[in-house]
Amino acid sequence: MYARLDPLLLRLLLSGVLCLPVCLGLWWWLVREPLARELGHGVGFISQWLWSETVLGVGLDGDKGLIVSLVPPLTDSARMFMALPLPFDRATVMLPLFWGLTLATPGRGLPRRLLYGSLALLPVVCITVLLYVQFQLALYRTHLPLLTELPPPDYALALPDSPVLYQLWGLGRQLAMLVLPIVAPLLAWLLLHQRYLREIILGGLVQRALGAASRRPPSLPPPDPVE
Repeated sequence: MYARLDPLLLRLLLSGVLCLPVCLGLWWWLVREPLARELGHGVGFISQWLWSETVLGVGLDGDKGLIVSLVPPLTDSARMFMALPLPFDRATVMLPLFWGLTLATPGRGLPRRLLYGSLALLPVVCITVLLYVQFQLALYRTHLPLLTELPPPDYALALPDSPVLYQLWGLGRQLAMLVLPIVAPLLAWLLLHQRYLREIILGGLVQRALGAASRRPPSLPPPDPVE
C-alpha cells in the first residue's frame, strides 16, 4: 500500500504547476524585452571597465544583445569592430522561475518576498551575462569549437588564449548557461522560505511518519521452540 502524499506538499506542488507557466508566459510576452534592454545597457557599462581594450559596448537587436568587440578580424583588419552574439534569455529566466515558486508558497508578505528575491537575483543575472561575454571573447580569439559553441567565421587579429584558460572560460560558460539559471532561483526561494519549509513541510512529514509508526501494530514475540 502506498503512503498518501502530504496535503501541504501536494498543495505546494499543484500551486507550482499553475504558477510557473503563468510567470514564464508573463516574462516571455511582457518582461523579457524591456529587461533585456536594461540588462544590455548595464552589461555594456560594466564591460567597458572589465575589457576596456577589447569591448566597446553591448548593442541591442530586439531581445538579443551584440558584443561590439574592438578586436578586428584578421582577414579584414580595416574593419574596426566585430559583433558577437549575446543572448539574455538564459540569464533573465531566473526571475520568472523564482516568481512562480514564491507565488506557489503560501505565507505573509508576498510583495516583500518577491522584491527581496528579485533584487538578490539581479546581480546573479548580471554575472551570468558577463561570464558568457568572457566566453564569447575567448571563442573569438582562440577560434576553436568548445562544448556546443562554434567560433565566428572570421579569425581575430589577436593571440589565442592558452588551453587551460580557454577551458576555464568554457567552464564559466557552462556555469552561466546550465547551472545558475536553475540553481540561483531555487536557492533564493529556499533562503526566503526557510521557516515554511522547516516548520510546515518538514514538520508535517515528520508528524505523519511518527503517527504512522505509532499506529503500527506491535510485533508478536517469536514462538517457543518445540522440545
